[in-house]
Amino acid sequence: MKIRTRIATAASVALATVLVSAPAFASEGVEKVDTHAPFSAAGQPVDVVAISIVGIVLLGVILLTSTLVGNLFEKSKKKA
Repeated sequence: MKIRTRIATAASVALATVLVSAPAFASEGVEKVDTHAPFSAAGQPVDVVAISIVGIVLLGVILLTSTLVGNLFEKSKKKA
C-alpha cells in the first residue's frame, strides 16, 4: 500500500503541476507571444547540462513531495 500511495501522489503532483502552469500558456497578452521561439530548431545545439539540472531538481521535488504526502497515509505503530 505504501508504494501505491507514493506512485499515486507522484502522479497527482505531476498532474497538478501541468494544471497550474496551463493558464500561463493559454493566456493572451497585449502583444502576441510566439511560444515556439524559446525552443531550438533542428541543427541548433541544446544545453544538455541545464536540461539535466532542471530534470534532477524536478525529480527531487516530486519525490520529496510524494514522500511527505505518503507519510500522511501511513498507519502509526503503537507499542503494546
